[in-house]
Amino acid sequence: MLKLILCEFQKLKRRRFIALSMSIAFLFPVPMLFLAIRQNLSFAVLFRMVFIFGEILFLPCVLGVLSTMIFLPETENDVLKNILTIPVSKTRIFVSKCITLMILSIIYCLAELSISLVASCFAGEVMQVKSFICFSILSGVFMFAASLPVIVFIAAFGKNIVISNIVSFIYGVVCFAFVFLCMGYGGEAILKTKIAVLPVVTVFKWYIGYFPLESTLQDFMPYAMSIAGILIYMVIFSLIMLSIGTIIYRKKEV
Repeated sequence: MLKLILCEFQKLKRRRFIALSMSIAFLFPVPMLFLAIRQNLSFAVLFRMVFIFGEILFLPCVLGVLSTMIFLPETENDVLKNILTIPVSKTRIFVSKCITLMILSIIYCLAELSISLVASCFAGEVMQVKSFICFSILSGVFMFAASLPVIVFIAAFGKNIVISNIVSFIYGVVCFAFVFLCMGYGGEAILKTKIAVLPVVTVFKWYIGYFPLESTLQDFMPYAMSIAGILIYMVIFSLIMLSIGTIIYRKKEV
């Protein structure tokens, strides 16, 4: 399995569009920095904006685009057919690609954090850096899990790069819309509905309980999710999605 993952990264090194997609993590905190300086916001607030827009909105889109780059070329160029001539199962190929995407998701979140830390030198004092690092690593894992529906869709049914990328952006926007509604006026009522069980909303509820909130946001605290709760949720959700994806991927014609 490790060799398959290393092979995936070797292939990614030859694709400049992958680096371009990941560069969003470095670019996004910049406008947030100017906003934070102008309004004299703390690093916690700056990081929250980066998390909401950079990870909730853009990361599912980025993972969808990366999935397109990882899964589709092998089908179009008959690479997968050649790979299957050696004793490697489709299940191991699919899982290795998903693990590669999860690692890229973690790298994306850590890259956003690193730029945010640099930006914080201008915006305010940085506190509990270790907590932010741990959060970014876990956020990368959880947002990968939350993006599994679009990843599985692309791996199983994606045939056209443009259509697959459009689906990725639609999924990212829909995820952001749900979280934005939960953050807005009356968001507490939404968190009482079935929308609260959606993966991306679950990640948002975990964020609520991870960092101290301002007094104006204390009404959200009853809906916060513990680290144990989200771990159990994401493990179950990931196993279900990966099982579905593996079954469909194994039956996919090459």
